[in-house]
Amino acid sequence: MKFCATIVSVFWISLGSSLAQSQALPDAITEIIKEAEIPGISYTSLEAGKLTNSVALGQANKSGKLLDKETVFSAASLSKPIFAYLVMQLVDEGILTLDAPLSSYYTYADIEDEPHSKLVTAKMVLSHTSGLPNWRSGKLRFKYAPGERFSYSGEGYVWLQRVVEHLKGRSLEELAQEYVFVPLGMTRSSYVFLEEFEENHSLSFKKDGKQQSKNKIQTGNAAASLQTTSYDFGLFLEALLAGRRISPKLQELMFSPFVPVEPKEGIKQELYWGLGVGIQQTTAGKQIFQWGDNYTFRGFFAANLETGNPVVYLTNSENGLKPVRELVALALSDPQPACDWLDYK
Repeated sequence: MKFCATIVSVFWISLGSSLAQSQALPDAITEIIKEAEIPGISYTSLEAGKLTNSVALGQANKSGKLLDKETVFSAASLSKPIFAYLVMQLVDEGILTLDAPLSSYYTYADIEDEPHSKLVTAKMVLSHTSGLPNWRSGKLRFKYAPGERFSYSGEGYVWLQRVVEHLKGRSLEELAQEYVFVPLGMTRSSYVFLEEFEENHSLSFKKDGKQQSKNKIQTGNAAASLQTTSYDFGLFLEALLAGRRISPKLQELMFSPFVPVEPKEGIKQELYWGLGVGIQQTTAGKQIFQWGDNYTFRGFFAANLETGNPVVYLTNSENGLKPVRELVALALSDPQPACDWLDYK
């Protein structure tokens, strides 16, 4: 995929980081773009909980459109932490509780005839212990008994989305704008493709460099449809780490390990899932994380809860998670067992 290595444009802002680090960051990302054959990367880091650097490098499409800070990417499963943050605000309002069965709020026709459906709670959905598959193949059925074990599930998030929409009488997109995007100043974020994204959004690419058409989704999906920039997601991370708009108790619950993820050989540090985020207990401190993967848009975020140093990046390539460790290490020198667990080599 030669074109991505021959033309690399840089859009970069620095918000208070050291001059040496600021100068080095675009150069380091440019090298990763070339080595990993990724057309474009949007990259944002924070220090002590405050956004410090935001970099957009490379190409949005083969027509020569260059990335900038406002170029919108599909963020895939980075949708999930933002939805969890929205749910926590509704819990604070008393709209729902984390331990009540979802069936007590709303009859979900897709799963109501399954006996286990009466047991699933919001806490199970957010910790990926609902027992549902990631995505259905045919009729939606349980893989495991609810609460039995970790089993990553987008279907669970969609069910909880339906509950929230029913209780509030409004769509996911309307609620996300009210509770998250507008209050946090995330002006380039949405769970659907907006008309204003038309002039500045990224297309995506297969490993062989073949450009893919854009899925301009019009129905929000809490697990997968987020459209955003790394800068906007950095604003969300600022708010999440500061506990803005949610109570201290619920912030603590989000960051508490509820279930261990399935173990993989060679990974020594502890990996868990909290409520809406993955958790890695490392020698450098407790961190939260989430990856995004819809095949040709891929990204990742990690945040050290003890230092308040997060990083988030979005790519427009099927190769986007291959250099996850290298990209995270530009902002976090901490061990990253989650990168080993994901195993995108």
